[in-house]
Amino acid sequence: MPGHVKPRPARDVTIDVARGIAIILVVVGHNHAVSTAAPGFIAALFLFHVPLFFALSGLVQREQPLGTSVLTLARRLLVPFFVAAFAVGIVKCVTRGQPLAEMLSGVAWGTGQTLPWSHLWFLPALFVTLLALQALRRIPAPPALRWLGVAAVSAVALIVLPFATGPELPGFTPPVGWPWSLDLLAACLTFAALGAWLGGAPAARALLARPWVALIAAAVFAACVSARVDLNLREFSPPLLALGAALSGCAVALAIAAWLARGAAAPALALVGRHTLVIFLLHVSLQKLLTGFVPSTLPAPGRILLGLAAAAVTILVTLALSLLWERVTRRMGSAAPPRSRDSALSREVST
Repeated sequence: MPGHVKPRPARDVTIDVARGIAIILVVVGHNHAVSTAAPGFIAALFLFHVPLFFALSGLVQREQPLGTSVLTLARRLLVPFFVAAFAVGIVKCVTRGQPLAEMLSGVAWGTGQTLPWSHLWFLPALFVTLLALQALRRIPAPPALRWLGVAAVSAVALIVLPFATGPELPGFTPPVGWPWSLDLLAACLTFAALGAWLGGAPAARALLARPWVALIAAAVFAACVSARVDLNLREFSPPLLALGAALSGCAVALAIAAWLARGAAAPALALVGRHTLVIFLLHVSLQKLLTGFVPSTLPAPGRILLGLAAAAVTILVTLALSLLWERVTRRMGSAAPPRSRDSALSREVST
C-alpha cells in the first residue's frame, strides 16, 4: 500500500525483564554491606552479570549503516559517559586535589582504573563492542553461522590471550588496560555475538526456557563457581572454567527471565529494565552513601538485609529520576519539530 509504514514490533517483555534482572544484580554486586557479609555470593554474581549485559545488547541490536550506528551509539552511550565522567572528575579535582590534566587523561583513556567512577568503563567498552558487532554483520554468511563463528573465534582468543595490564600511566594503579578496554574486546564479543545469534534463533531462546535446560545450566554454573571473573580488573580465571560459569550463568538468568515474564513481577522488572542507564550511572554513589550507615559490627545476616534494603532504595530512587528525566525530555520533544521516523527508530539501542 502506498505510504504504508510498517509498524514497530512490540517490545519483548522477556528481554526487558532480563535487563531488569541484570541491572539489579549489578547494583547488588556493588553493595559494600552485602559484599563484606557474603563475599562468595558477590563473587558468584560477578561471574555472569556483566557478560549478561553484553549478551542482551547483542540480542537486541538491529542492522544499521555503520555511520548511523556510530552516531546512535555515541548519543546513547558516549554522551552520558563523558557527561558523568567529567562531572564527577571535576568534583574530585576540587574536593580531593586531583590534577586536572590527570583527570582529563584518565577520562580519555576510559578504563576502570583511570576513571573517576570506575564502573563507567562499561559504556565505552559497550560502544566498541556494539560497533564491532555492527561491522561484523557485513560478513557474507548465514547469520547463525556468522555469529557462532565470531563467538567461537572470540572465545578462543579470550582463553588463549592474556589481558593487558599496562601500560603504566602516572597517577593510576595497574591494571589500566588499553584505551576504552580494547583489550577486553574478545571477551565482550564472545557474549555479544552469542546474544546476536540468540536474537535470530527463537527456537534456541525457547529451549533456554525449558526447565531441564535451566537445571543443566545451573548444575554447570555450580561446578564452575570457583572461577573468578572481574572484567574491570582484567580477571577471567581459570579461562575455561570462567567461560563455563559466565555462559551457564547467562543461560540461567535468561531462563529465569522467561519464567518471570509470565508472572505478576513482570511489569515491575520490565520497567526497571527499560531504565538501566540512569540506574547504572548513579547507583554506586547513592548506594555507597546508604550502606555507610550499616554498622560493620552487625552480624552478617543483618548486614545482608540492610544492604539489600539499600540496594532496593537505590533502584527505586534512580528509577524515579529516570522516569522524571524521561517525562521532561518527552515534553521538550513535543515542543520541538517532529523528527523523522528513521530518527525515532534509532532509539532502539540497548544500554
